[in-house]
Amino acid sequence: MVVVSISTISLSIFTVALVSLERGMALRATSTQLLADMRAMQNLACTSDVFAEVWLDPYDTGYRLIQGTNTLEWDSLALGVNYVDGYLQLPVHVISYDNLGNAQVGGVIRLTDGRHEDDVNLYLGAGWQTGGWFS
Repeated sequence: MVVVSISTISLSIFTVALVSLERGMALRATSTQLLADMRAMQNLACTSDVFAEVWLDPYDTGYRLIQGTNTLEWDSLALGVNYVDGYLQLPVHVISYDNLGNAQVGGVIRLTDGRHEDDVNLYLGAGWQTGGWFS
């Protein structure tokens, strides 16, 4: 009886740890994918005569990749990953890159899974994006 109760408690602790680990990995993967998509749109704008945009939905957990007037891709964040407090830390929700790859907006996109946060920083002008992990 004691062995069964100890193994049940151990299994429940192990399950909770695995769920937390999976959520953290989903957060990291989502932030890395968003960062890669932003850099791809910046490169696309640099190599063409048409502007490129990353349109972040301020009320949902999705974003669109747009070149000129064409939507190239529609993506959403991983299940359980959201913007902090349901909004973006940007003055506008559209990140536009001109033909030199310069971003027209700067700020932070803070993603969270409820326990961990991951920030994607966007700098005005050169448009360099960086990511960071906070517990």
